[in-house]
Amino acid sequence: MSAASGRGGRSALDTVGQAALATVVAYTAVGLRNIARSARWKSLARADFAARHTGRETGGAYMFLLVPALREQAVIEGTLDHLRSLDYPDDRYEIIVAVDEKETGPHTTARVVEEYAKHNPDGAPVSVVTHRGPEQRRSLQLNTALDHVRERVAEEPFDGRVVVAVYDSDSRPEPESLAYVDSLLREQPDAMACQQTVTYLDNDRALTGRRTAYANAVYQSLWNHAFEIPRLLASRDRIAAGRPLPYPPYCMGHGEFFDLSALEAVGGFPRTGPCDGIQIGFALSQAGIAVHPVPFDDACQSPTTRAEIVRQHTFWFSGNLQFMRWYTPRSADARNLLPVLTHTALSAKWLCRPVVFAAALAGAHRRYGWRGSVALVTLVQTYYELGAEAVRRTSPPRTAAAVNTGPGVLPLAVAFKSLGAANAVGRMLLGKSTFNKVER
Repeated sequence: MSAASGRGGRSALDTVGQAALATVVAYTAVGLRNIARSARWKSLARADFAARHTGRETGGAYMFLLVPALREQAVIEGTLDHLRSLDYPDDRYEIIVAVDEKETGPHTTARVVEEYAKHNPDGAPVSVVTHRGPEQRRSLQLNTALDHVRERVAEEPFDGRVVVAVYDSDSRPEPESLAYVDSLLREQPDAMACQQTVTYLDNDRALTGRRTAYANAVYQSLWNHAFEIPRLLASRDRIAAGRPLPYPPYCMGHGEFFDLSALEAVGGFPRTGPCDGIQIGFALSQAGIAVHPVPFDDACQSPTTRAEIVRQHTFWFSGNLQFMRWYTPRSADARNLLPVLTHTALSAKWLCRPVVFAAALAGAHRRYGWRGSVALVTLVQTYYELGAEAVRRTSPPRTAAAVNTGPGVLPLAVAFKSLGAANAVGRMLLGKSTFNKVER
């Protein structure tokens, strides 16, 4: 190889390294800005509600809490206990567990829920509905439950607004969650959809001593605060101002609240893939319906081993990819192609993040020497630690106490997230199943 070609190769590598370095620095700067905005909003919103809610009557809206469940015998009773203890009138909400007929045996989730309802008659009503059909998807279970809601509303018209919420079978929302949504709907009659903040540290005791698993739970929690909630805030403000969205925000799949008329407007829960949370956010925002963030956490569990981390991220990432399989744009205009472009960007970022950071590290070293490398690593680690601190400062005491991180561990959790994405791509190329449920 000639000296000129060698210089050309090094020049190209330098260009790639510098571009990656600029990308990482800009991305981190945006993340730090978002963390500050999210933490400020959440702290102020929680304090404002606490000041206004004292002694105020709740229960203006009637709420149906839908809980899609598949093989959740181990946790569903605890979830029902928790949901029935929320700070909201018992006669103004009910819980519907949506199961699939393919779950069989003497001890199914449906049987556990039925026995629970029989032996716990006091409090918010609990019922179970079963999706029947050849396909097995969470969105189909939710739409079966939605049909049940429609029947209930037709038979027994409710005073006030009818709200449909979605929780996972490991959800542990804060007690004020329903009351806050009810208050928001009273004060903002045009509000049609809400999304709670989310943390993934409810099983922190099981994570103790498992550094990577603990870091994964903290990272997922800070990601919600660093990007997902700020995106909802920005989209809410743009829709209110009548401005176009540069991207459609997505929902989390749990801790969601929808006015029944909003769901009717978008045709129910989208069937374009198993990850209904992402698609419902797209559908609502494209219909001009803003998703309002709720500053009270829905606390969930996280995987406890490295293998489970990879499996869960494979599950999530493959669901993201399967959107491409199910979504068919009605036309080639920007409005219909925007969800495809957003999914592509999300997938590429998830998959390529470690490669981009490695290139940025090389670029920092080539330009600034070892000081550049140290500065970049310090910047990224500071970004993660500030995100964790934001979660710690704005969450209820138990979650705040659970936000513990070790030096350098959070970036390792990011690498495992990308490893799950790579595993999903590999399994798809090999024609193997990529959407296996992580058991609890």
